[in-house]
Amino acid sequence: LLGLGLLLGGMIAFFVFAVMDKKLDKQMEAAAIAAGTEDEEEKFSFKDVKNILVNPGFWLIALLCVLFYSCVFPFQKFASELMIIKYGINENVAGTFAGLPALGALILTPVFGGFIDKRGKSASIMLLGSAMLICVHFIYAIPDINYWLVAIVLMIILGIAFSLVPSAMWPAVAKIFPVSQLGTAYALIFFIQNIGLWGIPTLIGWVLDAYCISGKKPDGTNMYDYTVPMCIFTGIACLSLIVALLLKKADKKYGYKLEEPNIQK
Repeated sequence: LLGLGLLLGGMIAFFVFAVMDKKLDKQMEAAAIAAGTEDEEEKFSFKDVKNILVNPGFWLIALLCVLFYSCVFPFQKFASELMIIKYGINENVAGTFAGLPALGALILTPVFGGFIDKRGKSASIMLLGSAMLICVHFIYAIPDINYWLVAIVLMIILGIAFSLVPSAMWPAVAKIFPVSQLGTAYALIFFIQNIGLWGIPTLIGWVLDAYCISGKKPDGTNMYDYTVPMCIFTGIACLSLIVALLLKKADKKYGYKLEEPNIQK
């Protein structure tokens, strides 16, 4: 139900941002008429959606977004239990460790955002964050690595990756699309992201119930072996790395200027 809610929320966001784009264009048109510089091409049209969808940069950003967030948010749903079952971390502190990525994002995202504003390298940073995500999930998937300190270090790395990619990805949209299409582009990306946030947890839940039950807890609920889900997350993270590589290649081909600083001197 939560996934369906997110999906519906994405659809609503698309229409809201499309209306905002239309309102912005009307304001720009009125200002242009007043200045005597009216340009017919600046008027909003829902055909702009088509222009967004045929832009290769849109699909690469949208795919990277859905793949990246599908490796983070669904994983955090059972991260605490993974800490307890596999790594033997006390249940009273497991939730704290599972929350490290969110804490890391809170602290580091403004830092990385400032770096990107001044130095650029957005495409390279998205590539780095995706590679870090692969390492985290791959090591979590190895059954014999079950030392508690490893689990904490991996959570810290996940927090860094969770800061790197969004701080580079969302500003990159503004470089790929003109101002009049930004709201619609963000809404479409958000919609596609929510498809993943609906589909991946559903898939993981089915896999857990079908293949990963390892026993029963004292209260009668199921215990799970999370090796297979972590392998799935590793595969998704690998796809995000491929998409990040394609995005960096597209940046050179289409001149999105993702590697350039956001603040131009």
